[in-house]
Amino acid sequence: MYQVLYRKYRPKCFADVVGQTHITRTLKNELEAGRLSHAYLFTGSRGTGKTTCAKILARAVNCLSLRNGEPCGVCEICKGIEDGSILDVSEIDAASNNGVEDIRTLREEVAYTPSRAKFRVYIIDEVHMLSQGAFNALLKTLEEPPEYVIFILATTELHKIPATILSRCQRFDFHRISQSDIAARLEEVCKRENASIDHGAALMLAGLADGAMRDSLSLLDRCLSINTEITEDVVQSALGLTGQTHLVSLTSALISQNSAEALNIIADLYAESKDMTLLCEEWIAHYRAMLLCKTVKNANEILGLSDNEFKAVKSQSEELTLDNIINFIELLQGAHERMLHGVNRRTELEMTVVKMCVPAALTEKTNEDFPRNLTERIERLEKIVHNLSDTAPQPRAESYDGNRIFGNAPPSKPQTVPLAATKRPNAVDMEKLRREAIPMTQWPEVIADIKKYSKAIGASFEGSTAYISGKYVLVDSKNDICFELLRVSSQRDQMRDSIKRITGKEYSLGRYSYPDEAKPKDPLEQLAQDAKQVGVPVQKINDSDGGQQ
Repeated sequence: MYQVLYRKYRPKCFADVVGQTHITRTLKNELEAGRLSHAYLFTGSRGTGKTTCAKILARAVNCLSLRNGEPCGVCEICKGIEDGSILDVSEIDAASNNGVEDIRTLREEVAYTPSRAKFRVYIIDEVHMLSQGAFNALLKTLEEPPEYVIFILATTELHKIPATILSRCQRFDFHRISQSDIAARLEEVCKRENASIDHGAALMLAGLADGAMRDSLSLLDRCLSINTEITEDVVQSALGLTGQTHLVSLTSALISQNSAEALNIIADLYAESKDMTLLCEEWIAHYRAMLLCKTVKNANEILGLSDNEFKAVKSQSEELTLDNIINFIELLQGAHERMLHGVNRRTELEMTVVKMCVPAALTEKTNEDFPRNLTERIERLEKIVHNLSDTAPQPRAESYDGNRIFGNAPPSKPQTVPLAATKRPNAVDMEKLRREAIPMTQWPEVIADIKKYSKAIGASFEGSTAYISGKYVLVDSKNDICFELLRVSSQRDQMRDSIKRITGKEYSLGRYSYPDEAKPKDPLEQLAQDAKQVGVPVQKINDSDGGQQ
């Protein structure tokens, strides 16, 4: 009977374990020194070697001829444990044996000494699946087991293990195996199987395995069932992958905003029975690669792509801004989440592609505070215009570019009442200001653009409005912080840049400031005046701080 690769090539000694040197070295040192713990906890993601190391450790502690911390593999104990004839080593699946009674049975067995081996070893896999009652039943035995008992617990979900259990175990954290290490192992396995594999194909399988050696060997098994000469094309065919050629074509269509071409590519892939959810996942990974190209100096050290693949990703990343890439990833992740909840997967992906091809998707960052469609923009602008038409303050405008502007606010409708303008050196003609001043309807977009380089500064201008008058943009806000920011030349320059990006024009900046409102009377002063009016004598007394009472 055929034996699958991940079982056939499961490591028999610590030296064969890939990517966990920090753990295997420590265990070998403990074995050589004879400083064994009564309880171990192995934690990490799937396929990283937890159960494998547990089995090797179980053989090593009982081996009759230990060699440099490694089980010999040839003594009767090593062979008996390997073929299951020695029952002193027990492997328990906590997913299906998670009740109190199961643990009570284990506690009864612990009382018996080993029949043939030196230690009775219990390997409890997926230990986080035990019930609370089962954990409580295990606790006392785990704390003070007989000297001939060793527990090895394995879990992928450390956060579910009670602290009382954690404190009684020696913990080892298994890391995800690197892409290069997995690829090297796959190439070695192919040699033993009298097969061949391209380095690019090995890297592709390693990337799909996401740090899990067992998963990579399972994928290799599927490829070998098609062809013993494994290339990237064989991997794509065996696993139903889209392939980078189609991903690059799809991305190029989006960059050129050609939704028809993108939809035709999706239709072709659908006709070839490509899974739309898997296509979405691959596309997200493609944009992630571009994201790393934009932000990391040596991106391919993380990505592990072949030279041709990396060149294609790098080239496309240069055609998009970082905001474009992040926005596309967010859109695709949203589509992927909806696909998993049972909607029509092809339709969902097509809708997302059309959204991504809209020009706004290339210029706007997804932001809940920023209108995403024309209707929302119109409604927001109508509110701004309505609010401006209802206000009739008498502001004086103060420029932050060297000039001062004095006079009334621009009315919503032209008025015939003449107002004199105070002329000062470099002052703006107030009559011209009034004639030309109009509400700046693009101001919300300017604020959104400011948030791209600083959310804090953008938030300071929330709720403000602005007027355009000649070469000036005059800001009106109840928040004094934004005006303090405008007095800083660097912040002023960044805001002018944002305005230019949105309007295509250069403006100087100013503010509207309103006359101080009537200062409310001090309640004590008012009380004193009322008292005097009815004939009650009032005297002011200085307090210890120099004030008056």
